[in-house]
Amino acid sequence: MAKVALLIGVSEYEPGLNPLPSAVRDVEAMQQVLLHPEMGCFTETDIMVLKNPQRQDMEEAIENLFAHRQKDDLLVFFFSGHGIKDDTGRLFLATRTTRKSPRGDLIRSSAVSAIFVHESMSRSRSKRQVIILDSCFSGAFAEGLSAKDDGTLNIREQLGGEGRAVLTSSSSTQYSFEQQGSDLSIYTRYLIEGITTGAADLDEDGVVSIDELHDYASKKVREIQPTMKPEIYTSREGFKIRLTKVPQGDPKQKYCKEVARYSNRGEVTFVGRKILDALRSRLGLSEMEATAIEDEMLAVARQEFREKLHRYERDFSEALQQQVALSEEDFNTLRLNLQQILGLRNEDTMPIEARVTTQIQAYKRHLQQYEQALAEAMEQEYPLSQDTRHRLQQMQREWQITFEDLALIETHVITEIEAYRQKLQQYEQIFARATQQQYPLSTTQRNQLRQEQQLLGLKDEKIAPIENRIKAEIAAYLQKLQQYEQVLIQTIQHEYPFSEEVRQELKRYQQILELRDEEVVEIEEKMIRKREINQTQIQQLSNFELPEIPTQLGIFSSQVVSNQKTPKIKPVNTSQLPLQWIIPLIVVLTGGGVAVFIQEFRRSQLGIFPIPPSNPTPTQSPTVTNTQSRRTIALIQPPRTLANLDPGWVIQTSKEIPLPDNQLLPAKSFLEVINTQPNPKPASGDFSVRMRVCTNKSTPIPTSSQVPLLSKPEKTVSIQFQQLMRLGASVLQSGIPSPCNKSPDNNSKATSDTKTMDTDTDTSGTDTPSSDSSNEPIRAIW
Repeated sequence: MAKVALLIGVSEYEPGLNPLPSAVRDVEAMQQVLLHPEMGCFTETDIMVLKNPQRQDMEEAIENLFAHRQKDDLLVFFFSGHGIKDDTGRLFLATRTTRKSPRGDLIRSSAVSAIFVHESMSRSRSKRQVIILDSCFSGAFAEGLSAKDDGTLNIREQLGGEGRAVLTSSSSTQYSFEQQGSDLSIYTRYLIEGITTGAADLDEDGVVSIDELHDYASKKVREIQPTMKPEIYTSREGFKIRLTKVPQGDPKQKYCKEVARYSNRGEVTFVGRKILDALRSRLGLSEMEATAIEDEMLAVARQEFREKLHRYERDFSEALQQQVALSEEDFNTLRLNLQQILGLRNEDTMPIEARVTTQIQAYKRHLQQYEQALAEAMEQEYPLSQDTRHRLQQMQREWQITFEDLALIETHVITEIEAYRQKLQQYEQIFARATQQQYPLSTTQRNQLRQEQQLLGLKDEKIAPIENRIKAEIAAYLQKLQQYEQVLIQTIQHEYPFSEEVRQELKRYQQILELRDEEVVEIEEKMIRKREINQTQIQQLSNFELPEIPTQLGIFSSQVVSNQKTPKIKPVNTSQLPLQWIIPLIVVLTGGGVAVFIQEFRRSQLGIFPIPPSNPTPTQSPTVTNTQSRRTIALIQPPRTLANLDPGWVIQTSKEIPLPDNQLLPAKSFLEVINTQPNPKPASGDFSVRMRVCTNKSTPIPTSSQVPLLSKPEKTVSIQFQQLMRLGASVLQSGIPSPCNKSPDNNSKATSDTKTMDTDTDTSGTDTPSSDSSNEPIRAIW
């Protein structure tokens, strides 16, 4: 019975295939194990090693391995390198000269076909054939790990057969990685470890069979790389092929085997410690030797266990950080699968889960705090100032927020702020339309606006500035309309119809006030309509004629003194009446005559005439008794305002008024209007008011001020109308006694609620009050 082995390792390749430095080292390690007299028991002449061979050399070596062998000969073919499949799914073993076409297809003539290996094995008479392929089928690699190659093939169909055992490091969809920092590939390393330590002797019969070696290596590989799935393909005769023996003479090897058994987590359990201590005493090993063996064995186990824990922590953290939270059932399923794949227990994973959960919750809380801080900062200022950005950067560094999360937060905040601003603009438009329809707003409108606010999700403190601003704009606009109306009234009083120059001045004034044409037209039409109504009433009164009434009716007692001579009165030079007094005087005089006529006419219709004496003497000359008939006409006046100032009115100031020569007129002073002097340009909306300062004792005593006050108020002052408006001056109404120094009679006449006009009839030359109870005041609307 012969033992023959062919060990091929290909580390160097043509461009297009990744180099595999560990492949050649795998061959060297396997050669040492097979040559060991207590393990493999192979001779040097029976082991052929090829490093980076070409295709022809490799095929000749494979053919020689299986040719001219006996049934009981043990043939071992070990290959470490790239495995590649062609477009038909056939497997090829790569050589140093194997190439791929520019399209990525394998050039088959540069590689060794698995069919050639299969045919060589089939022609051999040996029933103990072992093929170990430490390769996978992709050629991909990752950081710290390199891959060999990938494809889809049927190993059993292409390499299987009676008396054969085929071991592969991974299935067709998995990868056989080289672990960073290790000289050997993962699969080869555990094959060597299982043989040298005797740990692969699972039944402890002193021999490592091919199935035991596969079970041991497969378990170790899947603990490190759960995605790798080493496979074995055997026939009945190939399943129990004995490959090596377990070294018996070296006590250190025995101790290594036991340490490997009890150190799968990098630590020795309490029971395992007792077993190892007893074994160390029985084998005669010193404590130092045993500790050295344990450190070497446990170091590898600890590294593997730490990698498992790190893998679990990474996968568990990724599951928690998903934007769409996993259901509790899915989460538990993931956790159990991870534990099973990695060979971890609950006591291994529970501390990881608690730590990761706390960290992720804290991180998410920090993300929310950062987002809130960013949103508040952007609401106050945008773009952000340097100080604000520096403060946000400090938060980012302190909480270790990733740049990806920062970008997501900024995008979300900007989107939310822009959406909120659009809602505010929408509410502003709705509120503006409501105020245009009706102002002040009604209760119904206010409720509708409240519903709109709730639908848009706006806060009260956000819409308050909008409403206040619009209300202030409305108030300012209404004030401008009032100013224009006052100027228009003054202009109509001085000139109407308007000349082209006045019309242009009013247009410029409208532009200065930024008034809309339709509202200006409405004001002008209203004022002109009022003027036309007043003119019509005045015209009707002026055209009214009293009917002729017979003298004998005695309606007017003044007829009996028609022959009385009017005393001559010398004319008195008086100043011309102002224009604004002429029309009211006409109305008063005309209204008085009409009132007297109406009253006398009513008496005539009712048969009320003067009663003659009871015993009249025909020859007696008539005795005329002067009877004075007083007819009072009460005219209701509109309230007095600054807009319709008349001479004689009294104004009270509410603030100090600056006067020439750095003097101040104290607040609460009384001024009597003398006259007004219009401005030649109506567009200015201003005119001068000349007034007399009342020296009544009710005038306030000047107080101390930075500007010296008037020690003795001037006789007269001239103040602009706009200044009176700004300083809040008020006009005393007609029913309030004037505080200015006048005689009681004049004062009472000047401040009476009604203007009276007397119509006297003299029948006897003496004034006698009339006893006619029907002489009631006739009131006319002013």
